Amino acid sequence: MNRHWLKGLALATSLALPCAAQADARLQAVMKKLAAGEPVTLVTLGGSITTGYAAQPPRERGWAALLARALGPRVKLVNAGLSGTDSAAAVQRVEAQVLAAAPDLVITEFGVNDEWLDPAVRGSSYEGLLRRLLQARQAPAVVVLALTQQGNQPRTAPDLQLRLAAHYGLTALDFGAWLQARVEAGEDRWATLYDEPVHPNGTGHQRIALALAETLRAAAAAPAAGPAPLPAPLFGHAHEFTRLTMGERLQPYTQHGFTRGGAVHPEWPGQAPGWTSTADDAEARFLAWGSEVAVFHAESEAYRNLEARVDDGPWVTLRGQVPERRGYLGWHYTVVGRDLEPGIHLLQVRMKPDEWTGSGRPASLLALMQAGLYPKDQRPSAFERLPLSPSTTGLVPPDDPQLRWVGRIGPVEGGARLVTWSGSELRARFTGKSLTLRFASRHWGTAHYAVEVDGQRQVLSVPGNSEGEWRLTTPLTDGEHALRVLKRTEAGMAESLFLGLRLAPGAQLLAPPPARPMQLMFYGDSITAGACLGDPGEDQYDDLFFHDGTRAYGAQTAARLGADYVGIAVSGIGITATWGDTLMPQVWDRLAPRVDAPVAAAESRQPDVVLVNLGQNDHGFPASKGQRMSPDFGSRYLAFVRTLRTRYPDARLVLLIGGMTAWKDEPALLQALQQTVATLHSEGDRRVWTYRFNAFAWAHPRLDVHTRMADELTRFLKEEVLP
Repeated sequence: MNRHWLKGLALATSLALPCAAQADARLQAVMKKLAAGEPVTLVTLGGSITTGYAAQPPRERGWAALLARALGPRVKLVNAGLSGTDSAAAVQRVEAQVLAAAPDLVITEFGVNDEWLDPAVRGSSYEGLLRRLLQARQAPAVVVLALTQQGNQPRTAPDLQLRLAAHYGLTALDFGAWLQARVEAGEDRWATLYDEPVHPNGTGHQRIALALAETLRAAAAAPAAGPAPLPAPLFGHAHEFTRLTMGERLQPYTQHGFTRGGAVHPEWPGQAPGWTSTADDAEARFLAWGSEVAVFHAESEAYRNLEARVDDGPWVTLRGQVPERRGYLGWHYTVVGRDLEPGIHLLQVRMKPDEWTGSGRPASLLALMQAGLYPKDQRPSAFERLPLSPSTTGLVPPDDPQLRWVGRIGPVEGGARLVTWSGSELRARFTGKSLTLRFASRHWGTAHYAVEVDGQRQVLSVPGNSEGEWRLTTPLTDGEHALRVLKRTEAGMAESLFLGLRLAPGAQLLAPPPARPMQLMFYGDSITAGACLGDPGEDQYDDLFFHDGTRAYGAQTAARLGADYVGIAVSGIGITATWGDTLMPQVWDRLAPRVDAPVAAAESRQPDVVLVNLGQNDHGFPASKGQRMSPDFGSRYLAFVRTLRTRYPDARLVLLIGGMTAWKDEPALLQALQQTVATLHSEGDRRVWTYRFNAFAWAHPRLDVHTRMADELTRFLKEEVLP
């Protein structure tokens, strides 16, 4: 074998030399360690070609093993090849299977498998992999091995990877071009290296190892390269921030027809089964996070298809039935949702109704792979922040009668609108190709808004104690547009002043969208406010981006009923006890949850249904101190409901309890609600109901629990309250 390698040494060296211009300081340092006889850890990361497939035996005769031996006895090889995987799966396993080995040198090989990866993903995923490696605490040297199939085709993925290698100043080997030059020089033949189109045979693995060895040595001999700062990404940051959910962590919040099991990837260390089914009506729902949600699943000739969607997005086929995979399993990364809001989502997976219905064949999913869980200082924004301009061109003042406001919105000085309570909504219609929103804040907290233009939802964040204009960076199309601006952040955490909007020159504000036929008003605590609704870990209040009152159970219920939503909710608040400074009876009728806030004027539109979900903190706060709930909770709760009835004489009142566990721990809570209803009924007020939620969480409920609560409440209102 050594004689065979030496035969092509001169040509291999000359072909590798152009790559040496891309040598970086890390790689040269590694090659110096090798030359000095110091130990070096090499990790090879790729698909089945990296595992050594088609070489016999693979782990001994594959290119990775051959290269490690060629580089010397002090090289420790960690082969992190995983058959059937691409760079999108690689970023999910890079910490555990690559960086945990503390490598000095990492060689990545995904040129072939990334050809089958979604073209809209492969740039971001491969770049995310490089950036994860280059930004590690002990960053290794990285070499890009760009492989192609037999005949140097196709080349889309390898060319992209070579482009990224150049962008980051990394040494790269274009093996297809390297071998093609040998072929044209009469030194080699493609057919010698391949017995089938995809996988090189034993001779092919030898050539790859030879080319890499000489490329590394040529890089070591190149002029010394100085350290360079990490450049800005070409394809974004999404795949730098990932979340892998598999094994016992892959728990559906509701499912039928699925059971634990199905194939596991035989080369993935420590992998546990996912979920499998043969039932035609199988369905499961999972929580997911990030701006991209994908399912990692098996495929073979004997499987059938699943389909999945994120939130209310389109159904995407998870192709498990692949006839060409005869006698063996393959694996695939199927994107279900992309360009999502980088927060929490609901993933629905079900058996696909197709020609395999009734076949009894299995379908399975192994893992959820999520990308785009950005830290708060790196979240992308669809808005460009500009200074507050005195120009009146295209300006629409906040008190324009063609702006439709929903919720408790307060007029303040200069015609501005105080937007405090979560779920507060602005609706409008306009023309033109641009949109700018103007805000100011006199409060310490960042206010996060959901801005929907023609149904496309984006997040706009107004920092505390700031002012400015936020311009949508993507131009709009000609014609009419529908706008919704909804405050996500709860009232006690952020207040904003809406100062108007600015349209394109010549554009105009149109008549507002019609009012919805019904209005629901909710009074509650952190549950109703959507606190921690999207937190990916434990409950936290440091980054309120993940808290979202517009997706809490009350807002969901209103949306399902086609109703306006008004939410008056504050974390920690109660009737008799509070984790904060105020009780609900002190602030229930104010423009903000402060005793110094103005009392809101009587609503021009009375709510059709007023719903109250309080009591969690009346028990929880004293319980945290080892004390019992106030014995006068029942009487004070009744007094508060009487106050509501005075303000809303014609509304239906629904007294709720649940979403967390206080009612389980303190029976007096539910008894107080029931007694309040009984008292009001005895006095002739029959338009009062009570409802206890079955769905609950031990900590703050996430979106899954809120969705189940909305399921329950919608059904109850339709059956008991609204007829």
